[in-house]
Amino acid sequence: MANRESQLLVRLYTNYPDTVVDIGEILLGEKHRKKIASDNLKRQQNDFSIAVCALLNSGGGIVRMESKDRNYSFQKDGIGQDIEKILRDCIGGNKTDEYFTWMQQGSNLLLFVKTWSCGDLEQGNAATKPRLCSLSTGMFYRSGTSVLSVSSGEAANFLRMKKSSANCCSENELSSKKARLSLGEGARKTHRNIQEHDIQDAVAEFIKRDRLLAGEVLDFTETTHIEFKEYSTKHILKYVVKTLPKYVSAFANTQGGYLIFGVDDNSRVTGTHGDVEKEALEKTVATTINSLPVHHFCGSGAGVQFQTHILSVYDKEGCSSGYVCAVHIEQFCCAVFHGAPESWMVTGHTTERLSVSKWTKLMTAADPDLSDLADRFRTELSLARSPPLTKPVYSNIGLQCAAELQGCLYPVGSDEIKWMPETLCTDLFSEYPGLEDVMRGQLRGLTKGVLIFSRSWAVDIGLWKEQDVVCDALLVAENAYPVLYTVVKDASYVRSGRCRETARTLKQKLVNDGGYTSKVCVIPQILQLNAANDQMEVVVNDVPWQEAPYDYTSLYPRDYILSSRDIPAFLQALVIVVLSFKSYLSDRLGCEIFNLLTRTQFELLSKNLHKVRKLFVLGLPGTGKTIVALKIMERIKNTFHCSPGEILYICENQPLRDFVGNETCRAVTRAAFLKGNFPEVKHIVVDEAQNFRCDEGNWYQRAWSMVKGRGGVLWVFLDFYQTTYPCACGLERSEMYPQELLTKVVRNATQICNYMFNLMKNILEAGNIPVPCEVLQDLLNQAECAHSLPGDCIVEENMESNELAAYVSRQCKSYLEKGYPFGDIAILCGTVSSAEEFRKVLQPELQRQIRKCRVRKVLGLAEDVSKDVIVLDSIRRFSGLERRIVFAIHPYAPQTEIVLSLLLCAVSRANTKLHLLYQKERYF
Repeated sequence: MANRESQLLVRLYTNYPDTVVDIGEILLGEKHRKKIASDNLKRQQNDFSIAVCALLNSGGGIVRMESKDRNYSFQKDGIGQDIEKILRDCIGGNKTDEYFTWMQQGSNLLLFVKTWSCGDLEQGNAATKPRLCSLSTGMFYRSGTSVLSVSSGEAANFLRMKKSSANCCSENELSSKKARLSLGEGARKTHRNIQEHDIQDAVAEFIKRDRLLAGEVLDFTETTHIEFKEYSTKHILKYVVKTLPKYVSAFANTQGGYLIFGVDDNSRVTGTHGDVEKEALEKTVATTINSLPVHHFCGSGAGVQFQTHILSVYDKEGCSSGYVCAVHIEQFCCAVFHGAPESWMVTGHTTERLSVSKWTKLMTAADPDLSDLADRFRTELSLARSPPLTKPVYSNIGLQCAAELQGCLYPVGSDEIKWMPETLCTDLFSEYPGLEDVMRGQLRGLTKGVLIFSRSWAVDIGLWKEQDVVCDALLVAENAYPVLYTVVKDASYVRSGRCRETARTLKQKLVNDGGYTSKVCVIPQILQLNAANDQMEVVVNDVPWQEAPYDYTSLYPRDYILSSRDIPAFLQALVIVVLSFKSYLSDRLGCEIFNLLTRTQFELLSKNLHKVRKLFVLGLPGTGKTIVALKIMERIKNTFHCSPGEILYICENQPLRDFVGNETCRAVTRAAFLKGNFPEVKHIVVDEAQNFRCDEGNWYQRAWSMVKGRGGVLWVFLDFYQTTYPCACGLERSEMYPQELLTKVVRNATQICNYMFNLMKNILEAGNIPVPCEVLQDLLNQAECAHSLPGDCIVEENMESNELAAYVSRQCKSYLEKGYPFGDIAILCGTVSSAEEFRKVLQPELQRQIRKCRVRKVLGLAEDVSKDVIVLDSIRRFSGLERRIVFAIHPYAPQTEIVLSLLLCAVSRANTKLHLLYQKERYF
């Protein structure tokens, strides 16, 4: 099967903006399929099953098959009952029209496959189906004297019970033999009754015998723990290899037991009916069992434990009649598979059978436990009714949810097509006369929906932009297919394949990232600006089975047209696709997407980078400057087709540099930038620039001259209220243009936010920051808390040094007991030296308070912000980072002019809980 799987052709670049799996020529129609030879029929059924399963698990697509009979008619001949059965088996039900739509095009029959989803829209978040489409799970269990397959619907619960059982054994230091796991009616958590115990004793005595008599009847029978198998062939070793895996999986997954070869169903000894050596039999058993795939939840690397007992069999004359082979299989701690599950996904240009580990991970995937974060985040997209590759999505409770953001960004007109965003439309129509008329020509007959413009939808979804593209516009309208228009000046310079790739990728992201579960397509169309008669380009014919260029709307079935019910779900999925970003909490909580951009942040990111080559973003604490900096680097990469070495991220401290450094850019500190040589760099993003210094050189002049000479982009992010060095940052006021402001605080709870606002008023009144006060005043005038998220802001004063350590330790213990992890806590001191001193005082007290927590490392540094440890470091080294709970320990600086700014920097690092602690005397 593996060889056949690798031969299935996955076409990513066809005239369809979709994933197409090509299974080649087959006979179609019931009357024809009955005439196919058995081997050929099985091959076709196997290929078809794999293609359908792979597309269901990969966001949907098209299965293409070519009829061998050129006179075949889908309307007259139908498909074939075996194919219909495969479709029912794939979805585990009879409602095939929910997932599949057929369409004939010439001699080709196309099956349009919708994404698999584990819940139904009408049932809210209730998961009614498994996470994956699987034709078989590869796992078995014992039920009485029968071996049953673990069904796809039972698999997730079965595996979770295995995991729970393994964890209990690990915690209580029990052997895996004592663990008990049940599934269905056949294996319940009850003690064996006396008859079963007697049978077990009888088997134990039986395997001690050194010889058996052919034909003798054993004094025990088959039970849940015993199975007899008569050698039914002279090819004994092949029979053992074929038979063992299923029974080993069943016994190991239940309560263990004996598989005895050479005994019939009537408990009569028959022996081996052919020549076989004892050593070869033992080796075959061991090789077969040791090769079985297993999945561990307990951390053990052990395989299935077993013992093989070979008993000699003789006839009445004393002549050898071969052997009885009794294999004792012990109960396994976790899960044992007969073979890899029959479940596939599309990977690149092939269909890939999922490994045991990947399949198990996807089948048991669930929303992370966010009970300790319930006061901060709401679920936007749950796994309970999502496609297989979807990740959970969350947004801040106090901010706009996905539905509200959709209403703001992509409002649907009740009796019109709304053109959004309005400001971008105004800019584009001014820059490109005639664009508005070209687009209006595409909307004839449509009365409800939204037309969403973008400088480049390719860049919006993480792809490279075609340089000759004027703009893109996504039409989402009632009673129409979704259409992605690409407007160009000269269609001859635009590769139609890239437009199809953008449409295909957008469709996949709507499903796999945005969680859209209805039938969906995105049809690409190229429009040439200022062409005669508003010319619309149709993609050229570049695939053998596409017979002639024609209107794209004829390519998809009518049930792919959007209804009024589909549009809100489509647009909310689109919001998640374009606004999602990854926070530092993502890795710890196991979800790749953990937040949504605000509308202001998204609008800032939507600027035309070809025109806005230089920009200064002035932001207040907690407004998401670093997040925007990371996202703008992604857009620079895709807009200008950059390698990571061509984009430079500069910041002041090393922990932030290490946190940001990724595949998108090269990250350095200011000091390293001034000392280094960067011949490849074309674009620069500077973060936390208010704390840059000029004592080692003018960083700004070097950065600007570098990107200006190379036609690049320079964006600088600053927060003057958090200036923590008593010196100028190297920027003149006249240089800081053009400017954009970020003034909506999204990161901090309201109590912390109010404390920050008061601090900023005091900083403004003190007048110690070397920046014109009107700049600071303008920022403060526009400052607002963008939510109503509650939190704590606790101030304690006049504490002795030992009181500080005791207080922090008690509070940390309390938070841990409430379910907060170590990775939610940061302890920040005024300087590095004071942090080192406080560590010496705190560590023994903290260890005493939390001695029940068996962890190797409790305290870490700012560099460990992504790890599950309590960060203890200086305020400056933690700049640009965040934690949910922050203890600010006597935030003092020798330079009195920056004390308030240093305090603000510490306070703004806390998301929801702040403890501001002061000493009686200054030790740090």
